[in-house]
Amino acid sequence: MSYEVEAKFRIVDLAALERRIISLGGTFGEPIEENDRFYQHPARDFAATDEGLRIRLRGTGPDRECRITYKGPKIDRKTKTRREIEIPLQAERFEEWDRLLQALGFRPAGTVWKRRKICSLSFEGRDFEITIDELPVLADENSSGLFSEIETSAESETLESARESLLKFAATLPLGENIRQGYLEMILDRRP
Repeated sequence: MSYEVEAKFRIVDLAALERRIISLGGTFGEPIEENDRFYQHPARDFAATDEGLRIRLRGTGPDRECRITYKGPKIDRKTKTRREIEIPLQAERFEEWDRLLQALGFRPAGTVWKRRKICSLSFEGRDFEITIDELPVLADENSSGLFSEIETSAESETLESARESLLKFAATLPLGENIRQGYLEMILDRRP
């Protein structure tokens, strides 16, 4: 079984984080827009079961990408490690997939828009994807609305070493608070 091993952090000093990643040999791509549409299952409460289903539209214009993703419940208390099933879709069919899911009884649960920069980097023999995410909806007097996610993949037999490696790598970066909530949860928590 494949797992997404991930941790999310607040960014307290963007320039310091970018300098550190560059010093480790990483290079960020150009910022891209991501539009994530989340759905609620018709027969169970994903908020209660800690699961998620989303369709992500990444980019704009002819090079945009689309994926549907199921995320299982988190399986530890330090990271956002969970089973993930992700399938590419034709981007021009984004709205058709939305209509299909709604026809099957899935209800829209919310949308998350962000601007994301992505970097791939190897640390102690393991490949990581590091993102810098800007979510204006989460910016206020206490938060810049900037976050970083660090992610790697693992199979069942390498899961523990992947989590240890991720946390060790994260400890070498100038990051703020480790956050286990997803962006949609964070946005919904701010609503009255």
